[in-house]
Amino acid sequence: MATDTKKHINRILAKLRKGNPLHVTLPCDGQLHMDRPVPYLLVYRVPPNGEDAFTSTLGKTESAYLVASDTDECAVTPIIREIAAAMADKFGGFMLLEVWLSDRADSPTFSIHISQKSALSVAEKLQSELQNIHLTQVPGIEVELEKDKRMPSPPYYDALFNVEEARKSEIIVIGLEITPIYINQQTGTPFPLFLRELRESFGKALRKSFFEFVRMKTSYSAAHFEMLGTTELHEGVGVIDEKLAEYSNQFDFLLLVTPINAQEAWKSFVKSKFRKNPVFHYRPMPIDPELIKRKLYNLPIEDISDPTIAYLFRDKRKEVDRMLNMLSDREKPDFLYSSQQLFGNIEETLLETARAILVASEPQHPPLEREMLDADAFAALAKIELQYLKQQYDAVSTAVRVRDDVEGVMVSRGTLNISSRYRISKDRAFALLQHEVGTHVATYYNGMAQPFKLFYVGVPGYEQLQEGLAVLSEYMSGGLTNQRMRILAARVVVVHSMLAGNSFADTFDILTDKYGFKHEAAFHITMRVYRGGGLTKDAVYLKGLLNVIEYIKQGKDISQLLVGKIRQDYLPIIEELMHRQLLSPSPIRPKFLEEPYITKINEIKKSGSVFKMIN
Repeated sequence: MATDTKKHINRILAKLRKGNPLHVTLPCDGQLHMDRPVPYLLVYRVPPNGEDAFTSTLGKTESAYLVASDTDECAVTPIIREIAAAMADKFGGFMLLEVWLSDRADSPTFSIHISQKSALSVAEKLQSELQNIHLTQVPGIEVELEKDKRMPSPPYYDALFNVEEARKSEIIVIGLEITPIYINQQTGTPFPLFLRELRESFGKALRKSFFEFVRMKTSYSAAHFEMLGTTELHEGVGVIDEKLAEYSNQFDFLLLVTPINAQEAWKSFVKSKFRKNPVFHYRPMPIDPELIKRKLYNLPIEDISDPTIAYLFRDKRKEVDRMLNMLSDREKPDFLYSSQQLFGNIEETLLETARAILVASEPQHPPLEREMLDADAFAALAKIELQYLKQQYDAVSTAVRVRDDVEGVMVSRGTLNISSRYRISKDRAFALLQHEVGTHVATYYNGMAQPFKLFYVGVPGYEQLQEGLAVLSEYMSGGLTNQRMRILAARVVVVHSMLAGNSFADTFDILTDKYGFKHEAAFHITMRVYRGGGLTKDAVYLKGLLNVIEYIKQGKDISQLLVGKIRQDYLPIIEELMHRQLLSPSPIRPKFLEEPYITKINEIKKSGSVFKMIN
C-alpha cells in the first residue's frame, strides 16, 4: 500500500472514531463524503473511459458516498475496505452499494447483483423500491435481481471484497448496474429534466434500502428512512435561499395590487347608483419586474445536488416569476390569467358549498355603536397578543402600524397594519387577533426560526393553508360569526362571477339582490376580487378552511401546519427535512391552540363540518 494511501486511511479512520463528518479529497480528485459515521457507503468507481453524468452525481444526494478512480496510481479499494471494516466493527455490519453504467445490449433499466445470501433481503427491498419509481417519460421501470457466483463489481474493476472476507466482517456488497435511459442516444447528452426526475426518485429508493439494512442488520439507530438523508447542505444553498428572499422582499405584492382610492371609488359608485364600474388607482410600481426576473433565472439552482432543496427553490422561483408577471400586467387582461395559475380556479364542489353557506346562514344585525373599537383600541389589544408571542420567541416584534394607506387589517412581513379608519366590534376583536397575530404573525416568526428564509417569506401557494388556519383560529376562539362565514362564501361566488365574465356592477348586484349583503360590504368584497385586473386569491379562504377541517378529522396534528408559511402538500417535505435535522421545532404555539380553545379540535374530529360552524 502506498504511503499516501496509508495517510488518507489513517486520517479518515481518526475522524470516524471521533464521530466527525468526512469531506476528503482522494487521490486523482476523488471525493469521499460522510455526514457522520453510518453503516453503509455508496460507491462509484469512475470507469477508465471517464465518469457518467448520472452515476457520478447520484451519490451526492446521500449522506455517505465515494466517487473516485481506482487505478494503480489512484487506488481507492484499500480505503473503501478499511472504512467498511471499521464501520462494521462499530455497528455490527456494513453495506457497500456499488453502482455502474451498463454497456449490455437490451439490459433492463436496473440490474441488481448479489452473491451473498445475507444480501438477499436488502436486494429484494431495493428491487421493490426501484420498481415503484414512476417517471413521466418512461412507461415502466424494469428491475432484475441477478444472483451471481462472483462478488459484484463493474466489468472493468475487481470486486472490493471476496466472499470470505465480507462474511468474516459482516459486510454485504450489492452491485447496481444502470442502463442509461436518460441519455439521448443520438447526441450522447442527458435529458436534463428527465435526469432530475430520475435522480430524485432514485435517491429515495436508495435511502429506503439502506434503512432496511440498518434496521435489520446493524445497531445504528434510525426511526425513519429520511433520517439517513444528508444533514448537510450544498455550499450554494444559503446563497440561493438568501437571494430568493431578497428578490421576494423587493416588492409587497398585496400592497401593490390593493387600491389606494377605495373610499373615493365607493363614493363614486354610490353616486352612479351602483351602475358605473369603479376606477381604482394603485401605488406606483417601485421595481422593474423584468430586472428581477433576470436575477431569478441567473440563480444556479440546477447545481444543487439535493433534490428536495432544489425543488423548494424551483417552486419558489416559479411563484415569484408569476407574481412579477401579474405586476407587469396590473389592470391588463393577462393579470387574471397569471392569477389563475398562482391561486387556482373555482371547483364546482367549492362553489356549491359557498352557495349553501350563503343560504344556510342568516345575515346578522350590525353591533351596537357602543360595542365598537376604533383602530387605536384594536392596536392596543394587538400589542398584548404580540407580547404573548414574544415571551415564547424573543425575535417577535410588538410593533403595530395604524396607517392611512391600507384598508382593514393586514399582516405584511410579520407586522400588523391597521387602517386608521378601522372599526371592529368588541366581541369580534379577540378572534380577529387570533387570525392575524395567532396565525399570520406566528407562522412568520416560526418560519424565521428555520434555517431557510423560504419558510417566513412563504412557499408557493401558502395562502390557502394560511387563511384556512386563520379562519379556524377564529372559530376556535369563539368569534367566527355568521357574517364572517357569509363573507368567505361570498368571496368564492364573486371570484366565480368574475371568471364567468360578469362586470363589477353585475357581480355587486348578485351579492346585494340575491344574498342580501349591505351595499358597502358588497362593494368591498367585490373590490378585493376585481382589484388589479382580477385577483382570484380570495377563494382560498373557504377552500383552505375546508381542507383544514378534513385534515383534523383525519386525526393529524394541527401544530405541524404552523412551522412556517407552508402549504398542505408540503408536509411530506417538512417531515423529511425534520428527520434530516435541517428544520427546527417551532418556537411559537399560538393562544388558540391552548386551553380552553383547543377542546374544539376534538369536536371537529368527531363530526366536523363547515355547516356546524354556522350559528
